[in-house]
Amino acid sequence: MFATWNERTRKSLVLNIGLALSVVLLTNFFIFLINPSETGTPSERYRFEPPGWVIGLVWIIIFAGLGAARWLVIENRDRLIKNTRVKNTNWVFFLLLFCAAYPFYTLGLRSVVMGLIGNAATCVFALWVASQVRRRSLTAALLVSTVAVWVTFASLLIVEQLRGRSF
Repeated sequence: MFATWNERTRKSLVLNIGLALSVVLLTNFFIFLINPSETGTPSERYRFEPPGWVIGLVWIIIFAGLGAARWLVIENRDRLIKNTRVKNTNWVFFLLLFCAAYPFYTLGLRSVVMGLIGNAATCVFALWVASQVRRRSLTAALLVSTVAVWVTFASLLIVEQLRGRSF
């Protein structure tokens, strides 16, 4: 299976996206276990804060994009790049795992400050990975950049929580 995972075939595309979706679904299941109900009633929520199911759906779409980005990098692996030690496909996979570990390095989604620090680290890493894969595929870089866009939005919500007021 791992050999097929790194091929330039449609089957490899399906495997990359399938693995990414498996990771995010397991992560969402874990999040549901540690926080089964949304916090706050609708009147206590911030105006632009999406409900929990939307957040989960966005992450599913982002992870599918990361799987596709990894495959796009494989598709363009013959492009010569100077000073590349680690394959760009590995960086996309590491970002995927880093995003999946988010509930762990933000203390189980219970700390607002750790959430903001985790978002900053995720955003910086995503932008760095996007800059690395851009050498192989602009489309892959754009797919990876969606992580930074979404995490920036989440960071704005966290800042509003710290301020104690809505937008």
